[in-house]
Amino acid sequence: MSLEIRGLQWGHPEPGGGWRQLFEGFNLTCATGEFVVLIGSNGSGKSTLLNLIAGTLPALAGSVCLEGRELIGLSDHRRASRIARVMQNPLDGTAPDLTMAENLRLAECRRRPGLRWSGLLGLHPDARDRRRYQELLEELDLPFRDRLDTPVGQLSGGQRQTISLVMASLGEPRLLLLDEHTAALDPRAEAKVMALTDRLVRRLQTTALMVTHSLEQALHHGDRLVMLHDGALIGDWSAQERRQFSPDDLRAFYGNVRVDERQERRG
Repeated sequence: MSLEIRGLQWGHPEPGGGWRQLFEGFNLTCATGEFVVLIGSNGSGKSTLLNLIAGTLPALAGSVCLEGRELIGLSDHRRASRIARVMQNPLDGTAPDLTMAENLRLAECRRRPGLRWSGLLGLHPDARDRRRYQELLEELDLPFRDRLDTPVGQLSGGQRQTISLVMASLGEPRLLLLDEHTAALDPRAEAKVMALTDRLVRRLQTTALMVTHSLEQALHHGDRLVMLHDGALIGDWSAQERRQFSPDDLRAFYGNVRVDERQERRG
């Protein structure tokens, strides 16, 4: 297995006092190269789980192993060489005043600490770097070959998120975390970014976890669909098993959880 989460525990204080234990002995395993889609209601723990894996939140107990290496106790900075993440907001993860080529160079330097820096802040790619970036953009069928010198701040939201995805792919991370990375995009841009996501995951052959609220994405992307509720895994379906579902079926799962909760409270 590429990713193994065992006995994960995490909680937080609640406003006005008290404690909410969100994850209590949570387990999840993902095979190498598997593209897993995470769904669930607000507060179910989807983004929190990504934060615990990435190290931006410290786990209270448990184990998170990536390709046999324990991540618990490592800072998010030390995990960055193996884990890439794309956030919801296209403004996150890129430097707007730097060119596209400089942003790509920055991503490589962040993920490969041993990479030598040169020039101002080490961000000026040389001719060989530029050729690599142009070849990569062409391979991914992206129309940016002649825009390497364009400041990223001049790009549209969809274009900027596209570059964020390409940046995440540099250095061949072993785990790709996608946290509602199309939620801020219009439908056309969303479709393009999701098509690129599928191509990148296949190209990298890396394990990927994608959080989404889009039921259409949940039904049409990834190798596996996982549903969380209150820090618990309540549904786990392969791509083949998922074919039997419609968006209304998934909505019914959400509704049944809420009904069960009301019945428990009455009991």
